[in-house]
Order: sequence, then C-alpha cells, then structure tokens
Amino acid sequence: MRKVYLIETIFIIWLVIVLSLFFPVYVKADNGEGIKPMVAFTFDDGPNPIYTKKLLDGLAERDAKATFFVVGERLDYKSGKYEDWEIAKGRELVARMAREGHTVANHSYSHCWLSKSTHEKVDYELKKTNELIKEITGQETKYMRPPGGSALTAPWVRNIAAPMITVCWGYYDTRDWQCRNIDKMVKTIVENTFDGDIVLLHDNYETSIETAFRAMDILKEKGYRFVTVDELLNRNTGNGWELDPSRIYCTMREGDYSRLKKV
Repeated sequence: MRKVYLIETIFIIWLVIVLSLFFPVYVKADNGEGIKPMVAFTFDDGPNPIYTKKLLDGLAERDAKATFFVVGERLDYKSGKYEDWEIAKGRELVARMAREGHTVANHSYSHCWLSKSTHEKVDYELKKTNELIKEITGQETKYMRPPGGSALTAPWVRNIAAPMITVCWGYYDTRDWQCRNIDKMVKTIVENTFDGDIVLLHDNYETSIETAFRAMDILKEKGYRFVTVDELLNRNTGNGWELDPSRIYCTMREGDYSRLKKV
C-alpha cells in the first residue's frame, strides 16, 4: 500500500513539474482588487544630450512615465559650464519631457550640497532652476530633490523649498553613478521594488539607461505600471488630505496617510 502511494506521489510531482514548464504561473502584484501596482522611476543630474534622448525614446516605446530631477546649469546659457549646443539640446529635451507627460522637477542649479550652503544660496539654487523650468515648459515646479538627499538632515532646506515637495527615494539605492554592472543593478531593482516605491537612477550614464529598460521590462511582466512621482505621491490625496512640504517622501503605498496632512 505504501509503495502505491509513493508511486502516485512521485507521479503527481512529476506531472506538476511538466505542466509548469508548459503553463507557467505568473503571480501579479496587485492590491487584491486587480489594480496594477505603481512604481516611480526617477532620473537625476540631467538632461544629458545623448542618453536622455535614448531614455525618452525607450520610455515612449514602453508607454512608461518617469520623473526627471534636472540641474539648472544644464539649461542656462549664462551658466558658463556647458557649450551652447549642450544647453540647447537640454532645453529641447526638457520641453519634450513635459510634452510627453513626464514630470520635470528641481535638482538645484549647480548640484551643490544644499544643507552645507547658506540660506541665500539655497534660495537662489532652487528659484533659479524653477525659473528655467517654467521658461521652457510653462509649468510650475512641484517637486525637488536635494543632491545627495541632503534635506534629510536639514529641515530648513525644506522650508525654503516650500511649497515644493521634497522627494528622495526608496530603501535601496543602485548607486548607478558608481556601479556600472547592469546585471547587478537590475537585480537590486527587481528584487526590492514594491507597490509605491521610488527608484533612483541617473540619465547621464548609458549603463543606467539600459538598467532602467531591463528592470522595467521585468517589472511589467509582474504587473507593474510606471508613473510619475506626481501620480504616485497623490494616490492617497483628496478628501481633505494633501502632501506636506515639511516632510520627505521616499515611498507612497496605497492607503498610506502617515506623511499626509489633514486640511
């Protein structure tokens, strides 16, 4: 009798394995109601005249939206740091970002460490970049990311930045500016991303662009959709709740009101 049960058990295990090879089971990460989970891919330090274009092309192919934290100097003919053709291309790319539904956000004017700067310099860094973004896109800037995440230890920077919302990133950092290993970075993103996560990359490295595409393609198979920081952070606002400029936003899970303020 035991031998019969053993043979049947072995047969069932074998059958399950064979069926799984021909009919793989995909588990979609949704909220239980069939709503696709969100993740916001964000790109710092651009625009880059070569790689940002490639990134925008790839995002369009994937019907994906992203958020670009741009550096003001790259958009200002008077900065003296970049050639005129680089500035012209950068401004063209920022206009395209806005036109194609991405969010253009503030990453300071000179990419300085804001918390180690004077109040006057921080005010200039943020206002000047906002002026350039509005000049190009016609839109007010709603979000800012301090270089290096320096606002984490400097609440006064957030006070100066208000009403802009300070955005950092989720729990895992690919450190793509240092690590150029695409396989390793894709693994970091795919294994750690969750609904409501904010992913940090930079659009001035070819390896970062390839990493973004490969990670998105994998996450799309898992049911994710790629949204702007604006859409992600506002998923729980309304009905008397709004974002708080005094807080730092690194993630936004569905139904999370812990960083919102009641109005």
